[in-house]
Amino acid sequence: MFFMNLDLGSIEKLLETVDRQKDPIRWSTLMNMKGIILSNNGQYKEAESAFISAVYVDDPTLKCKVLVNFAKNNLSKNNISKAMELLDRLFDLVKTSKKPSLNLYLGYGHLLRGRIFYLGKKDEKQALNEFKKAEFFFEGTADVRGVGLACLEIARIHVKSRNLTTAWNFLRKAESYLIRLGDEEKLGVAVCKAIALHYSGKEMEAMELLRTVYNEIEDFGKGQYLVTEILDVYLDSRSKMLQYQQALM
Repeated sequence: MFFMNLDLGSIEKLLETVDRQKDPIRWSTLMNMKGIILSNNGQYKEAESAFISAVYVDDPTLKCKVLVNFAKNNLSKNNISKAMELLDRLFDLVKTSKKPSLNLYLGYGHLLRGRIFYLGKKDEKQALNEFKKAEFFFEGTADVRGVGLACLEIARIHVKSRNLTTAWNFLRKAESYLIRLGDEEKLGVAVCKAIALHYSGKEMEAMELLRTVYNEIEDFGKGQYLVTEILDVYLDSRSKMLQYQQALM
């Protein structure tokens, strides 16, 4: 939509001109964007109010977007139970609507659920199942970023489990998709590859790759993380969690 890149102040001004009853789609779209911006700024409580306002809309596509963003906001503030509840609502909505186009949001839903199991519940087996489901739905809807991110998450789990042959297969696939996008995505692949090289005993190659990360991300250059910690430090960073937000505006 034409207002997708507006800042918070501009969105607030537009909201003043919108009649919620007469134009609920526009209202909810703007409130969804407001929630995203607030959440990205760490204003989770304010973002929650925006998402609550946005989610009461009849359009299933827009409702799916809001539910994913709302769930992500709760995951960002470590409210795992609420995030899972919202994702359950998302899955029910897609199942009820029976619209193939909504399968894209199943990809996002499973991606978030995978992170919940990985980060919050420390259940790598269930997380892997969720990431594989995300990959499946992203491939079915030809979402390049989604396939790349899902494969990167799958690779991370295999790297940590020392299943390096499988990890490299998913890393190559992730790289082939994410290299077309931004520097942030390419850095994620570089980190995964570096840790895989580290576990393979190829320390010099690993450090050469990590120099890119050290140059791009200041905190890493201060030496405060061990090489085996960087994988999770990077992939669980706030910037990583925001990568797919543009698609949900």
